[in-house]
Amino acid sequence: MVNQQPLDIAIVGAGPSGSVCACSVLAADNDLNVALIDREEFPRDKSCGDAVREDAMKMLVELGMDHIFTGRTQIQCLSPTVPERFRYMQNLVDFANHSYYIVERKILDNSIYQSAIDRGARNFAGYALSDAVFDENSSLWTLTLKDRLNFPLVLQARVLVGADGASSRVRRIAGLELNSEKYMFVGVRAYAQAPDLDEGLMRIDYLEHLMPGYGWLFPLLDNKVNIGIVLDQRDYKLYGSTLKSHLDFYIGYLASIGIVLEEVRNINAHPLPLSWSGLPLAPHRQVALIGDAAAMIDPFTGEGIHFGIWGGICLGLSVAEGLNKNRLQSGIQEYSRAYFDKHANLMEDSQHFRTTLRFQRMMF
Repeated sequence: MVNQQPLDIAIVGAGPSGSVCACSVLAADNDLNVALIDREEFPRDKSCGDAVREDAMKMLVELGMDHIFTGRTQIQCLSPTVPERFRYMQNLVDFANHSYYIVERKILDNSIYQSAIDRGARNFAGYALSDAVFDENSSLWTLTLKDRLNFPLVLQARVLVGADGASSRVRRIAGLELNSEKYMFVGVRAYAQAPDLDEGLMRIDYLEHLMPGYGWLFPLLDNKVNIGIVLDQRDYKLYGSTLKSHLDFYIGYLASIGIVLEEVRNINAHPLPLSWSGLPLAPHRQVALIGDAAAMIDPFTGEGIHFGIWGGICLGLSVAEGLNKNRLQSGIQEYSRAYFDKHANLMEDSQHFRTTLRFQRMMF
C-alpha cells in the first residue's frame, strides 16, 4: 500500500551525512516532510577512526549538536611518521593541519540520528531500500522498503537522497557504477587498551608496505584506543593476505617502539570509496548522493566525515530552497556545483599524491 501523502525528501542512510541532511532540511523549513531510512536500527557500530575534525565539529555545533562533544578532549597533536625515503611527505601530510575530537562512531552517529528524529524527521530505521522507480508524469519516486521480516512498505517522495554508504543502492538505481578498485581503500579497525599511551597524541604511521595507506592509533577515554589500518584495495588483493594480518603487523610495529596494546577486540573491516572527478552527485530526476555513497572521501588521508557533513548541510539547504521556490532540480544541481567548487581541487591533488606514492613504493 502506497503512503498517501508524498514525502518531500526521502533520505536513504541515516549515518552522519544523511542525518545531517535531514537536520539541515528541517532547519530551513520545519514544515517539510522528511523521511530517514536505514537498514540498521540505532545505535549501531560503524568501522571508523572515530576522529572528527574541528571544522566538522563546528558545523555540527551550528546545527545545535554541541552536546556530542561535551567532555571530549580536543587533540591538537598529531604525529605522522614516514619511512626515510619518503621523508619529503612530512610537510605534505594534511592530517597535521587540523585539530580533532575523538568520538566513537556508535555515539556520534546515534546522536546525529536522534537529533534528526527529534526535529521531526520520520523514522524508518530497520527498513532496507529494495527498489525505487521515478514516474515522469507525477515527478515522484516510488520507494519499496522491506523490514527484517521482509514485509514491504511503499512510500513516495519528490526527492531521493542516497546516503547509504559504499555499496549504495540509490547510486546503482540512478544508473551509476560503484567505485572501481583504483578508487578504493579497504580498512580494518579495532579497539584496545593502551595504559601508558599519551592521551593527547594521535598517531599516523606510514609503514612502507601499506603506502599510500597507513596505520592509525587514536586515544579515546579511560586508556581505550582506536587502532586500524587502511590499504589500497589493489594491493590488498595483490598481497593475498588478510586484513587482520596487516593489523597484527601494525600492532607488532607499535610494540617495537614501546606501545603495547592489550585486549584488542571489536575488529571490523570496511570499504572506503575514494573521491574521483567523474562521479555526478546529482545524476538526474530529483536524486542526489552524499557521504560515502558519493565517494566523499579524501583519496590520501581517508577522511570522510567532514566532507559528508558539509555535503549533507549543503544539500539540505539546496533541497529546501528548491522545494519552496519550485525549482527543485536546479536546486539539487546547485548543491553539486557548490561541492565541486569547494572540494574538487583538494580531492584531485590528493588522488595525484596517492598515485605518486604507490608508484614510488612499487618501482623503487
